[in-house]
Amino acid sequence: MRLRSTLSHSKDKKKTTMRIRFYCFLVAVSLSTSLVVGQPVEVPSPNSRIAATLSLVEGVPHWQVVALGQPLLEPGKLGLHFADGNLGPLHTLAVTTRSIDETIETTWGKFSQYANRCNELTWTLRETTATARTLQIILRAYDDGIAVRYRLPEHSGWDSTIRLADDLTEYCFSEDATGWCYAGEHDPIGPQPLSRFHQSEKIAARLPLVVQFPSGLHAAVMEAAIEHIAPMDLVALEGRDSSFRTHFAASTLASGGVTSWRTLLVGKSAGDLLTSPLLECLNPACAIEDTDWIQPGLAMWDWRAWGATTDDGFTYGLDMPSWRRFVDFAATHGIGYLVLDAGWYGLEFEATSDPRTSRPYLLVQPDPKSPRLVPQDPPANWQDPTDIPELIRYARDKEVGIILYFNDIARVNFPFDETLALYQKWGAAGIKYGFMKGNGQKKVLDTRMIVKKCAEHQLLCDFHDDPIPPSGDQRTYPNYVTREFCHSQSDALRSFSPSDFCEQVFVNMLAGPLDMCNGLYTLENPARDRPKVFMNVDSTVVAETARVMIVFSGLSILPDCPEAYEAKADLFEFLGKLPMTWQETRILHGKIGHFITTARRSGSEWFIASATNEQSRSLPIKLDFLEPNQTYTATLYEDAPDADYLHNREAYRIRRIEVKQGDKIDATMAPGGGHCVWIRRTQ
Repeated sequence: MRLRSTLSHSKDKKKTTMRIRFYCFLVAVSLSTSLVVGQPVEVPSPNSRIAATLSLVEGVPHWQVVALGQPLLEPGKLGLHFADGNLGPLHTLAVTTRSIDETIETTWGKFSQYANRCNELTWTLRETTATARTLQIILRAYDDGIAVRYRLPEHSGWDSTIRLADDLTEYCFSEDATGWCYAGEHDPIGPQPLSRFHQSEKIAARLPLVVQFPSGLHAAVMEAAIEHIAPMDLVALEGRDSSFRTHFAASTLASGGVTSWRTLLVGKSAGDLLTSPLLECLNPACAIEDTDWIQPGLAMWDWRAWGATTDDGFTYGLDMPSWRRFVDFAATHGIGYLVLDAGWYGLEFEATSDPRTSRPYLLVQPDPKSPRLVPQDPPANWQDPTDIPELIRYARDKEVGIILYFNDIARVNFPFDETLALYQKWGAAGIKYGFMKGNGQKKVLDTRMIVKKCAEHQLLCDFHDDPIPPSGDQRTYPNYVTREFCHSQSDALRSFSPSDFCEQVFVNMLAGPLDMCNGLYTLENPARDRPKVFMNVDSTVVAETARVMIVFSGLSILPDCPEAYEAKADLFEFLGKLPMTWQETRILHGKIGHFITTARRSGSEWFIASATNEQSRSLPIKLDFLEPNQTYTATLYEDAPDADYLHNREAYRIRRIEVKQGDKIDATMAPGGGHCVWIRRTQ
């Protein structure tokens, strides 16, 4: 039996409503019978591009997925594993369906709005054993993916608190396709056959797992709305190559509660996956009533610029004179924020460092090969001691917000809510949260609490150091602007390659906004002078510019000092013009690990950025998306002909041309290079 959307069956609103209700009643009766006897039931997406088939096999629910006529998932089990074992054989109590069709307005993001349109089926099953516990499986079929979650209804045989031991959902891929998966602060694992992930003795793959089929179709296993229980990983399914079972750490769930969504995102290309709003659609609506204070933007940053010496003899440090120089530059160039990293209130890993105070000493890093900081007595006549409230007042007068670093140790040892209230009183714009301890469900619940508390005090939130995965949660809490779900540039004592970048944007960034800290303009051996640049960045200065726009984030943090940007003011123009929230986003070119071209629109202006791996290349940018009968000025920011990510990193050129709809621009890039275009209507 096949479900079908009923929203278009009648133009009369009253008749449509009645027909939906009547149709759902008939479906509930007929599907109950079908699933009992084991006949499969197909749930198509609204345009029938994707369909999931559900079946009950010997009392165990199963699913499989087809997209564009191609089998993606072969039959695999659905369900949960409980602390007292698996559920007994199940039978169907009821099946209900509904169609969702709504437009969601965003606070900020890749689009100003997006459609939440799907067919949803809720399958209610009960054990045939004496315990008679009830499980609900909720499946949504979108035109770009399938999502499944579980609900444990109240008053249906469950205790008030239910102990979950693991997950039983299986992803049985139809082919031994090529895969890449998230690998924390390392470049993604892959490309490799899915069967090779089975060689891991424990976790086979962390999410996202991105899959490229021989046909060119792309898919991704992901998780949406991680709110209550531990995040998922994938483990190998014994006896079935290219097949996996979802796994999470033991968690508890209240009776009536729901799990996160297990999703399969589908696209014709890798770029299609990046423009899908599926994860956001699966999250609850915005929980913040007034969001006017939430403004995405660029941010200056003291950490990587520390140690830079300017032509006038000034050396940047973690101090008031340096911070004021950052603020002055930000105010002049329309940059919204300055991030103060660790150390402003004391040594971050010391339990006695009070996050409600400004440190009374200087900080130094005695060993350039070690990130450890130590205090140093200030001069007896310290003329400009650290005073964070005063700095915030200085910055606010210039319309620049201050983001304050906050370590997890400070939350444990000092009153967190009181501290956030103090930051709000000072006028801080947000916090950068570092090194949260714990894992599994506790880390999820702590993260949710922190983000919610930040929202209550009108503070933006950026999580660092092994955060829980993004899962579309910026829809519910748009103050959760970014997180370091990646290998941030120059972070840790290892390099960051052009191909690493071209993998992370197609794997890590699928999950949500990334804090990758791109945009370093001093590329000729900054590690020599700067304590917090441990490894030089293998990139060109144009690629660094392009990466800032390519990497989607509500807070894009620039790692260089103001003078580095002023020295290349004509190139920095592209970054200074970025609006950081968009009406439209397109991926014009994309091949995982090789190259990407991203185009974003704000009003009538387009910003286009390309990046390549270690290979030079030229990508044609067809301007079919421009409005007809209009003339535009395109500013091209390009690698110089002799630029190279290893030997001539800072060579670039800029030129302007007139363009119109249908024209073509060649994005020519050096090895490890990039290309940027700013298009605006000709006055």
